[in-house]
Amino acid sequence: MNYLFSVAIGALTGACAVLLHNFALPIGPILAILGTLISIWAVGRKFGKRTYKIVAAISWILIFSKASLLGSGGELLVQGDNSGSALLFFGFTALIVAIVLPA
Repeated sequence: MNYLFSVAIGALTGACAVLLHNFALPIGPILAILGTLISIWAVGRKFGKRTYKIVAAISWILIFSKASLLGSGGELLVQGDNSGSALLFFGFTALIVAIVLPA
């Protein structure tokens, strides 16, 4: 059950980060990155294991990678502009920092 909760939190955080990163620049990317860091860290804090943080981070990565690809209608949620590149770089950095931080 803890794994399922970790997957759900990671996917929800990833979806929120993808949708929020283009909102009200520069506030949106900052909120998306901080939300990613805090939520992945909180999963490990709640369950007390780094494994759950890794599971949540993997589900975040899956949502991000799906949003970075073209959809059936040609839509692209994470573009190659400044905010998309910032989310890519700093989002992955936030995931690594959240996993490494002690619970």
